[in-house]
Order: sequence, then C-alpha cells, then structure tokens
Amino acid sequence: MNTHQGTEATHITDIIQVMNSGIDFYQKAQEKVEDPAIGALFQRMIDARKVSVERLQPYAVNEKGEREDGSSFAVEARRAYTALLTTFSSDNDKTYVKELEEVEDKTLEEIKAAMDKPQPADCEAALAKTLLTMQSCHTEMSRMQKH
Repeated sequence: MNTHQGTEATHITDIIQVMNSGIDFYQKAQEKVEDPAIGALFQRMIDARKVSVERLQPYAVNEKGEREDGSSFAVEARRAYTALLTTFSSDNDKTYVKELEEVEDKTLEEIKAAMDKPQPADCEAALAKTLLTMQSCHTEMSRMQKH
C-alpha cells in the first residue's frame, strides 16, 4: 500500500460497480434458494456490500464527480451464466453458492488492484477496512461452499 498525500482516488468506481452487481446478484439468488441458512448468508453478504459501498462513495464522487450507481459487466455476465446453470441443475442452492463465491473473488481482486495504486491516506484506510470486510465475506462463502 502506498500513502500519497495530494493524490486522487482511483479505481474506486470499479470496486463499487462490482459490489453493486454483487448486491443485485445476491438479492436475486436469495429469492430462489430454498435453504434458510443460505438465504441468511446472502443477506449478510448484501448488508456487508452496502456498508462497503457507502464507505467508498465519497472517493467515487472525488474520482468521477458523482455517486457511482452502476454495475460491472463481468458480474452481470456471471449472473446470466448462473441463471443458465440453475435451469439445468438439480441443486440450485449449491450452484448459487459456488458462483457467488466467484463474485467474492472478483471483488477482492478489484479492491487489491485499487490498493496497489497511489491513493490518498483516508482512501487507503477505507480500502483496507473494505478489504477486511470482503475477506470475511469470502471466507464465509468458501465455508458454505464446502458444506
């Protein structure tokens, strides 16, 4: 991580786009899963992402001049792929968990990419906190996938 005073936040809108897509994906999957424990897990992921998005929004505003409310094509494509898979799958809950664990991987990748760039110190702190939150989510999804 680099600490650069006077630098502009970069790559924050990309993270928020991935997180927004993940929120939407989790919400749609939550409506379709049968296991209440998986539904509760998905709600925790949604809540963690919403908090993280709000934590990063001030830096997105600095980066592009307005709130970032868009989504990521990569995550949208994965959602379409998952919808197709669940059509043919006898165990939709496991399919959603597996695919959403991949969304967690993409989220971590985007956060780490931003942390490798020069960022203002307060943005670095927000990214570090967001990374911890998303690593916890990833661990929980991985654990669920193994069950």
